[in-house]
Amino acid sequence: MSKIAQIRSIVSEAKEMVEEVEREVVESVEEYNLALAELESLKESISLSDLHEMQDALSSIQNLPQEPAKELAECEDKLISIDPPQPYEVKEPKSGTFAAKFWGFVVALLVFVGLGAIGAYFKKLNFDPSMIDMKFIEQAFGFYSDLITGSSGSAAALGIALGALVAIVIGYIVYWIMINAAASSNLSRAQALFEGAKEYVQRQREFLQHLKKWREFLQKAVKTLKGAKLFSDELSAKVERIKFFEGEDYQKYKQTSQNDIADLIKLNQMLVAFAEMEICKNQDEIDQEVRNFFNELEQTVENIKQRVYS
Repeated sequence: MSKIAQIRSIVSEAKEMVEEVEREVVESVEEYNLALAELESLKESISLSDLHEMQDALSSIQNLPQEPAKELAECEDKLISIDPPQPYEVKEPKSGTFAAKFWGFVVALLVFVGLGAIGAYFKKLNFDPSMIDMKFIEQAFGFYSDLITGSSGSAAALGIALGALVAIVIGYIVYWIMINAAASSNLSRAQALFEGAKEYVQRQREFLQHLKKWREFLQKAVKTLKGAKLFSDELSAKVERIKFFEGEDYQKYKQTSQNDIADLIKLNQMLVAFAEMEICKNQDEIDQEVRNFFNELEQTVENIKQRVYS
């Protein structure tokens, strides 16, 4: 495989690697942002309606059991929406073909002119610029015709053809040398570019791993909150019914009613805490205190579910 073909293959592979990981990043960022937006929407909904409904349902009941308020540490680094990264540009090194052709042509022209000047010198022609015309060129290159044929006054076309051939050969050699030098240099550049692309892809893979963990946590939190919201609505309505039929003294309620109210108090305290909390990170991991909170909320929802559907 030629160096130019190797360069194209390396650059093509680098582009494919980068494009693949960037597609994955864009998709994952979109899913993550949707999950985060859904969580924020739930927080707003809970703050505006559910908390008020729960508190209204509980506010007039006497002798309620006390549930300690949830307190979470302040958040220094929280989950926020993410913009997709700017595309990583994989630029194929310039081939150097134009420069090689240009200098090959310039050198060929200079050689041709130089050969003409040498012939004119040996022919003892006048170098006055005003005297340089087609006849001057024929006489100058006639020097080489004479050398080839061994006779004076030979056809100038032979000398011109010889001069043009030598100039073209030397120009092509210059072109070939420059193309090969550029190819060697570009091969090194392409290899360095490939290594840079690999490092970029590795960084994006690590970012994707964190993004996946954050997205999965958010999706699980959203599911838990939806369950908590459904039970808070149901229990708020239940408590209103309990107050209507059993009065407003918790201690006089039957056991099932006390259980409903205890569940609502627990949910209320946790959703109050959620309405004020941020989803904190700690070195790219979800803060353990936040995880513990949602694990507890999930268990609370599961306990209510088991009691309601048992």
